[in-house]
Amino acid sequence: MFSKEYMRKQQLNKLTSQAGRWEKTASELQIYQKLLSSAVWQDANVIAITLGEPLEFDTKPLIVAALHSKKTIVVPRTLSGHRLQFCRLDAATQIVRSNFGVLEPVESSVVVEPARIDLAVVPGLAFTSKGERLGFGGGFYDRFLAEYHGAVISCAEPARFYLGTKWQVDANDQAIANIVTTSGWFSLKQGRG
Repeated sequence: MFSKEYMRKQQLNKLTSQAGRWEKTASELQIYQKLLSSAVWQDANVIAITLGEPLEFDTKPLIVAALHSKKTIVVPRTLSGHRLQFCRLDAATQIVRSNFGVLEPVESSVVVEPARIDLAVVPGLAFTSKGERLGFGGGFYDRFLAEYHGAVISCAEPARFYLGTKWQVDANDQAIANIVTTSGWFSLKQGRG
């Protein structure tokens, strides 16, 4: 079992080598198809999702699909205390790079309360078939997920997915209920789909 710091460094190296390669894009296309055809996606009206960076799962096609289907998209904004606030994303939303180096809406954006979010698409560096998630190290999503009661999904192309745990899992780590991969759908409630 590796420390989270060691695994983050390993994953960042692995994901850097995958960035821009067709294999990553092809895997993402397979995952989009599975997620977009799922009931959990189709039934969601308000979807929380990040503005993915090159080393992350590319969320732009999901955002476009959601907006095309007249769904509301909300994206996170970082607050003090390692908390997240979700703001509505539309053509008028102003986006800036935060102190953490991520793209997020400006402070004056329209805030949407977590209780209105039907589905949260949660980012991460690595995931397991048991729902374990290796985040980027700030604990933002673990704090959010501890209080959130809607559906939760993460998308994991092969470079991001492990059948078993490789890193230390802490008591505060929140499990991801559904992991969508190229090889199937892994759910804490229903097993592999």
